[in-house]
Amino acid sequence: MTVHEVLKAAIDSRCCVRLRIAGSQRQVCPHALGFKQGSPRLLAFQYEGASVSGLASGGQWRAFFVHEIEDASIIEGAWRSGPNFVAKVEACLDRIAYSVHH
Repeated sequence: MTVHEVLKAAIDSRCCVRLRIAGSQRQVCPHALGFKQGSPRLLAFQYEGASVSGLASGGQWRAFFVHEIEDASIIEGAWRSGPNFVAKVEACLDRIAYSVHH
């Protein structure tokens, strides 16, 4: 499966995903796939793993350009989300292609 296919399947079934970006691992719950300035982008709730800017206790929203994701695999774990989903989608994506239903 491609990275995009893994992310779409995880959104469908509300599964956690391990991403590898710039050689670092992050554990996330993908919530939406769409586009920002024409480039495919993922909005996810990151709850564990690497973060250049730090990660809040309990996790926080993150947006990733799909082309920067080196690998994605579905993993076991409890689905997590954060507050203000709609506001985050509106801020991170110009156009939504696929998302969970809140």
